[in-house]
Amino acid sequence: MTLIEIMLVLGLIAMLSIGSLQGWREHQQRARLEQQAQMLRIYLSGLQAQSYQYNLSHLLWTIVGKSGCVGSGIKPVDCASAGGSLFKPTAPDITVGVYSEKTMGFYGLRNMAQAGHITLTNAAGTIRVILSARGRIRLCSEGKSIAGMAVC
Repeated sequence: MTLIEIMLVLGLIAMLSIGSLQGWREHQQRARLEQQAQMLRIYLSGLQAQSYQYNLSHLLWTIVGKSGCVGSGIKPVDCASAGGSLFKPTAPDITVGVYSEKTMGFYGLRNMAQAGHITLTNAAGTIRVILSARGRIRLCSEGKSIAGMAVC
């Protein structure tokens, strides 16, 4: 092998490495977004079960933004001063958003809910956590399919 051939091979290896690192980073972002959406769905399912079991009303509040959170009860000024149980994304790149004109929540009687949706966003895309009036909680992705989820 000549020096030119070795340099050509090293250049090809470097280009392939850079491409694979970018793909790995995108995969990690998609996985983090999906994990956080599943955690929010589990948190909401727990509130729904508690509401139904004890015949309570759990009205949800949302603080939007990068350091946002979701909880129930009286809305605090910020997530740090929130007491009780709340959902706060553990990944620093996740942004919490809400698009609902009414206050979402669960009502114990007949396992009903006030419909709405909460969005979680990062560089990989946006996942919408949808709460229907019948209390069904489901996930969908906006724009493009993320982790095999249906597009909204």
